[in-house]
Amino acid sequence: MKRYFDAAASSPLDPRVVTEMQSHFDKFGNNNSHHVRGFEAQKVIDDSLLLIADCLGVAPAELALTYAGTDANRRFLWACARRWGWENMFCSAVEHSSVRDEIMPENQFDPRSGGVDFKKKKPAVIAQMKANAETGEIFDAQPLRERFPDAVILEDWAQATAKGIPFQTVADAVSFAPQKIYGPKTIGLLWLRHPQDFPELSKDSHTKNCWLIAGMAKAFEIAFSEQDETLAKLKKWTEKIEKTIAQIPDSKIHAADHPRVPGTISAAFRGVRGAALMSVLSEKEQICVSTGSACTSDILVPTATIAHIEDDPAFQFPIRISLHKFLDDAAVEEFCEILTHYITDMRNR
Repeated sequence: MKRYFDAAASSPLDPRVVTEMQSHFDKFGNNNSHHVRGFEAQKVIDDSLLLIADCLGVAPAELALTYAGTDANRRFLWACARRWGWENMFCSAVEHSSVRDEIMPENQFDPRSGGVDFKKKKPAVIAQMKANAETGEIFDAQPLRERFPDAVILEDWAQATAKGIPFQTVADAVSFAPQKIYGPKTIGLLWLRHPQDFPELSKDSHTKNCWLIAGMAKAFEIAFSEQDETLAKLKKWTEKIEKTIAQIPDSKIHAADHPRVPGTISAAFRGVRGAALMSVLSEKEQICVSTGSACTSDILVPTATIAHIEDDPAFQFPIRISLHKFLDDAAVEEFCEILTHYITDMRNR
């Protein structure tokens, strides 16, 4: 775990989350069944949603369970498409693939523009993430709400949850991914401002895994209760790594001049291809980084995010370094030394 620097893809499980899930392994009943075993499973789900709602400051009835953060995004977009059609749906050009791949390219906009490049178009649905998965850059949906008061806005908080940003949103729907906050995979969450408008989501009766949901709730509880402590670590280690990168000639940190969540660094080095550096760090040192989001780590072209924000081909192939709370000062110091060594070595070949 001390050489794992890919937490934005998937954070390590908190041991307390594991313990919480294990305590419910014997609750095998279908939560839709009207008998003691079904009621037992449903109670775990209800209690878990109540806990998450308390963390977010929302009503439990506004929370809809999904199979993942990706599933939350796609299911909401598909529900919107049935109502308004894909041609009336827009997203920022730096969205996660679960959003961007669903939206027509001509309907993708610059998230730093506040929607001014929509021209005469009047979008029915707009998707814009709160924090970018590759650079950590934070975006504000308020300008979109002001320009398009009647549009339905989806905001992806997968990379923003418990990162020091109060959960106050002008969006109509927000997606969450517990695997980014030391929780389990294959479970996700969708907050709906008006759940009655999307009954296919808010009233979805698919069979639910109560122990995964309990694990997600525990992850939310820990993340919010320990937020200040975790942020202090991430900020310190981010500063240390970025200072190291700044000392490496011909290096660049993407979105460095924009507000970002701590713990996510997209760093490019002239003459060093990110995929090659990622492979060397993994094979030689068992250090885990990525070259984009988890969905784009094996591609040989710039990711959509980097292609959108970086014009210089020399800096279009970065690595993404993403931190987690189980690191320590020694691990970060070692990482900085190893990173500097291999960049120098690769440039001298």
